[in-house]
Amino acid sequence: MNMDKSSDMDLIISFSRGDENGFRELYNRYKKLLYGYLNNMIPGNPCEADEVFAETWTKVIEKLPKYRDDGKFSAWLFRIAHNIFIDRLRRYKPERFIPIDDENSPDIPDEHPSSPVRNAEQRDLKKMIDAALASLPDEQREVFLLREEQMSFKEIAEIQKCSQNTVLSRMHYALKALRKFLSGIDNGGLIK
Repeated sequence: MNMDKSSDMDLIISFSRGDENGFRELYNRYKKLLYGYLNNMIPGNPCEADEVFAETWTKVIEKLPKYRDDGKFSAWLFRIAHNIFIDRLRRYKPERFIPIDDENSPDIPDEHPSSPVRNAEQRDLKKMIDAALASLPDEQREVFLLREEQMSFKEIAEIQKCSQNTVLSRMHYALKALRKFLSGIDNGGLIK
């Protein structure tokens, strides 16, 4: 079986029959997507994002034999990550989720190098966007980030265990707050 072209369900079935390559391919398909989502949900705290990431995959391995293909695997995966994040947030003091100062962390080089001025502008813009996202309530930030990952409002409603109208409302308020936040700090002409 060519794992690259297999559906998620084919990989799950393969794994349930004892083929570890099925899980490995599933993991490789979704690891960047999930990790990016968690880093945005827990901004500035990569250690906590790493822990939630690892706990999510552990839970997936545990629950995968009982997985029912009644939707997209990615929605199921993100729902597990969401639940783990919320549980950890309730269990630990909120201070654990306060962003770590990353002023001294190395910048990741661009794939296409450009001028130092352009790089500085991009870093500043990224910091502004990160700050704007961090200012949102958790539910609104999560809706925004999941929509960025091309999830439907229906899938997000399943993840957040609420109605689609609630998700639409959260997205509306998230966009409104982001516009207000970013317009309030755009005095350098970075946002067009």
